[in-house]
Amino acid sequence: MNPSEIDQNKAHFLALSRQYISRPGLEDLLASLDKTDFFTAPSSSAYHLNEPGGLCQHSLGVFHTALTVYHSIVHPAIERGTSPFTKAVSDESIAIVSLFHDLCKAGIYRDVEKWKKDDSGRWQSYRGYKVVDDFPFGHGEKSVLHVSHYLQLTSSEMLAIRWHMGMFDVGESGSPSRYALYAALAKSPLVCVLQVADQLVANCLEKTNEV
Repeated sequence: MNPSEIDQNKAHFLALSRQYISRPGLEDLLASLDKTDFFTAPSSSAYHLNEPGGLCQHSLGVFHTALTVYHSIVHPAIERGTSPFTKAVSDESIAIVSLFHDLCKAGIYRDVEKWKKDDSGRWQSYRGYKVVDDFPFGHGEKSVLHVSHYLQLTSSEMLAIRWHMGMFDVGESGSPSRYALYAALAKSPLVCVLQVADQLVANCLEKTNEV
């Protein structure tokens, strides 16, 4: 992603945040992102959008996808009475959990030189990333902690961000974390909507930069 595209994504991210979120503390939260590499960091070290600016672009994709999934599938079911849930989810909540669900990734990727063999068997260097997490507090947990410093989150928003990795963030069958995930999914449709949007975007809409 070139610098112009990164700047465009940043402007789009800030505009969407201010359009959909009116909660006190938003401006301080957005200002805190400028003290990190959130807008220039990759979304992963070797998978989806493993390139400069990937983290912000991924967050934007999750927001747009979550909004579409909720309004085209989940909310109609709530209105029909065919959903186990009866309370609607606000666009503000969807914006908060989707735009900020991966703040935990800011500051953890280091630009390094890596090596691989080419088609002729000769070693060649390439630019890559490695993960250095100086505060290994947990993936979703760290994002909840960061956002909570600035915004007063609802319990549903905290659960959605905490469990957005779904089954990738739980232990073996019968483990306490697996039961906690099941319980969180039963609390609010927001939990499932964020999980679905995150997986759709990461696995179906975003490419891995081949090295």
